[in-house]
Amino acid sequence: MLSGLARGDDVYDLVAAAAPSHVPGWFTPSVALLELAVTALDLACPAGVEPLEYEGLHERFLPEVTFRGRVEHRNSQYAVYAAACMRGGLQPDLLSDAGWWQTPLWQYAVFAVVIYSRAAAARLAVPVEEIVRRVAARQGLELTA
Repeated sequence: MLSGLARGDDVYDLVAAAAPSHVPGWFTPSVALLELAVTALDLACPAGVEPLEYEGLHERFLPEVTFRGRVEHRNSQYAVYAAACMRGGLQPDLLSDAGWWQTPLWQYAVFAVVIYSRAAAARLAVPVEEIVRRVAARQGLELTA
């Protein structure tokens, strides 16, 4: 998923890239993806820098995704907020909060990674590819070509 983000792949291709990691009833990549979002948020908002404004965040950094209905909006909001909570030291109860969703949390977590990576790129005036490299390095991950 990160390699695709670095290449500039379509956001729905990024979701598709993460999909094989989801094994219903066995494993979900939600936490791993949220950790990537946390790292991107940390790059966007290092200590002492003004925080990001939530209002308009999706429109600015994920304009190609249209959320239909209140549920999709809330689910996406939850993923963005969950990453911010984790960064602040509060571990959300992901299983209780989102374990019953029809569309799994990990899909919205992909969107959170994209949003925070693009926000970091905009704030640091570097390409998204550079942010993705930094996220991967901090997480000890290798990007594929």
